[in-house]
Amino acid sequence: MEIVKILYRELHYRRLKNNPQIAADPKKFEEQLRKTGDIKRGIAFQSVAFLFFGFMMAGAILSAESDTRAVVLLATYALLPFVMALYTTTVNASYATSMGIFEPLKPLPIRTGAKYLSLLLAIDNVPAVIALLPASLAMTYRAPLPGLVSFLWVLVGAFIGHVLGLVIFTFFGSTSVGGRLSKLRTMARIIGVLLFISMFYALNYVQRYVNEHYEEILPFFSRYSLAYPFSIASILEPLKSFLLILGYLAVFVPLYIFVLRGLWGRMEEGTRVSHVRRVDFTARTHHPVVAIALKDLRIVLRKSSLLVGLIFPLFIILPSAINILVSGSVREWAVVSVLLMISWMASVGIDTVLKIDGREFEFLRSLPITLGQFLRAKLLVMNVVPVTAGAVLVLLTAYSNAWLIKLLPAALILPFLTSSIALAFFYAGEKELSVPETNFGHVLVLIIINGIALGAVAFIWYFLGYPYALALTGAGVAVILRILSR
Repeated sequence: MEIVKILYRELHYRRLKNNPQIAADPKKFEEQLRKTGDIKRGIAFQSVAFLFFGFMMAGAILSAESDTRAVVLLATYALLPFVMALYTTTVNASYATSMGIFEPLKPLPIRTGAKYLSLLLAIDNVPAVIALLPASLAMTYRAPLPGLVSFLWVLVGAFIGHVLGLVIFTFFGSTSVGGRLSKLRTMARIIGVLLFISMFYALNYVQRYVNEHYEEILPFFSRYSLAYPFSIASILEPLKSFLLILGYLAVFVPLYIFVLRGLWGRMEEGTRVSHVRRVDFTARTHHPVVAIALKDLRIVLRKSSLLVGLIFPLFIILPSAINILVSGSVREWAVVSVLLMISWMASVGIDTVLKIDGREFEFLRSLPITLGQFLRAKLLVMNVVPVTAGAVLVLLTAYSNAWLIKLLPAALILPFLTSSIALAFFYAGEKELSVPETNFGHVLVLIIINGIALGAVAFIWYFLGYPYALALTGAGVAVILRILSR
């Protein structure tokens, strides 16, 4: 833990160095490092913010009509530590290694050096686990033994998300540049990441199939769900639920050990460059905004861990989109609600886009790039996935209801509203090119702010009409972009 504390402080030290307004003021720099470089203080600050939602979840469980309903609510809430662990591990693993904080460890005779990266990444998952503590206590109040087992499931869920995040980074996160099949490898990497995350929906389908055909298969599978967090429903039978936890650990603990052994080797390899044949090079010039955006997209496509950070929030709303597409009749407000959800989750990508450059950010600052150009480029990168997803959804639904094509402008502009608010939130008062401090607590506050903004748009849309909501959204984006460009 002493090494992890040093690495944690070093990581925040280098991030603060990338903020010129803080780095130029020694007193301010020392104060910020004291606040952000302390593990206990960082965990405590974020945990307090998360506990606010934890008490809300606990209230819902206490007021549930039956223990069965309370368990269903708890299983839904238990997605939080799993999703946060998977998301933060995949994104932060690439960023932490790119910052070079592990370079001093590589020459040392350390066989399991990856455990330091694992512990460093696990720190950001602690607040989400603590957020579920009030919910588990509420369940314990209703049913003591099932409540205790429920918290074990919360810990297991966070561990599973962390392990899967390390798997993505280990097997898909390395960068390979060049070679005759480089484009093919990039496409295969993208498809592999999509299939990997889609695996959870496949498990849910299996679970539903099992419940519908329980008479045809073993009674054991009729009682238990195969996919976390639905398996938490088994806590009403504590002994069997505990045995199921042991079954999960029997699979994921060996996988965790295996991944740690291979991860340190990948971290030592760095970037693999293969030169197969000589090719002609043609220099191309772009507008600075376009050039930065294209550079970021190329890096994201080469590093699957960053790619997961951009596309993963969309998987949260994917079931709602699928339900609309497979339903017999497509209602306008059903499509609108999914577009609002896509826009709401679009701002989460800011944590990823600000970590793309890593150690090379100092080189970026040496170029003649203004802060406004940098932010507009990041805005484009943040919106590639949500805008594409929203536009595809509208076009697919318009196939059965042509009138829905009118929603295409909303699909294009709504994500820009929340993304521009995100950039304005983190870069308030910044005057130079920098990478501000971000954590999941900040992103959580940002989600609330964007929820209020989208709530205002939905209110205008419902009571005054679509044109007024579109005009309000466009005006909001224009004003924020004007502020960011100064």
